[in-house]
Amino acid sequence: MMSSEAYAESPKRPLAGRCIMVTRERKQAREMIGKIEALGGEAYAFPLLKMIPPEDYTELDAAIHALGSYDWLIFTSVNGVRFFFARMDQLGIPAASIIGHLAAVGPKTAEALEARGLQVAVIPADYVAEGLLKSLGDQLHAGQRVLLPRADIARKLLPQELRVMGMDVSEVDVYHTVIDAEQAPQAARRIQQGRIDAILFTSSSTVSHFVQAMAPYASPGWLERVRVACIGPITAETAQRLGLTVDVVAQEYTVDGLLEALTKNMGGNTHDKQI
Repeated sequence: MMSSEAYAESPKRPLAGRCIMVTRERKQAREMIGKIEALGGEAYAFPLLKMIPPEDYTELDAAIHALGSYDWLIFTSVNGVRFFFARMDQLGIPAASIIGHLAAVGPKTAEALEARGLQVAVIPADYVAEGLLKSLGDQLHAGQRVLLPRADIARKLLPQELRVMGMDVSEVDVYHTVIDAEQAPQAARRIQQGRIDAILFTSSSTVSHFVQAMAPYASPGWLERVRVACIGPITAETAQRLGLTVDVVAQEYTVDGLLEALTKNMGGNTHDKQI
């Protein structure tokens, strides 16, 4: 994997002259924008998601107060870590109260946990629920208690498969994801004017919210000259199901992996999709 820093050091910065739309939530978009700029590109931020705390903390608080009873805590996003520990801080409960094993869906999620002084036992090679299940393998045993702090719209595959394995699974919503379409008219205008070369999607929710936000402005063929790039196969599947033509799918399901795949796909200086 070639980092964005390595790309930036090359004589020809591979995204020079390109404008890339970033659909991530505002706080998370900063890292991606910086990497695009390091690669010579212009980033256009179109944050489609807002993460908000749950209205009712009853289930989450009960899970936090019972941390000592869980054999495993499995985190599937950086946001899950952020909101979970924010609530722990509000309740005055230290991270040391966690005595079960920790699993994280990917390296960024693991880093967020390690920043709290915690040790992560499992990080899968493929940064999706399927990869996590495979990596957990024979470490799970029927009857063990598992806590899944997640978003309200998280995929159900992981808890379903864990229950099939005989695990006692508690799912708790630590944050809600809502659409932020305030910037939709300006974003649509940029696309229609040919001022966007690629759109980056980092989750299924960014795709679905994009389609919803753009519905009033979309017309046949309006994305023909725009590359649609997805961070992994789950996101790509959602995009295709919602009618988008996917041009790029990252092989490594990270921001660097997505940018590397996009850069390879774009190549040269042509602005046409087919190279």
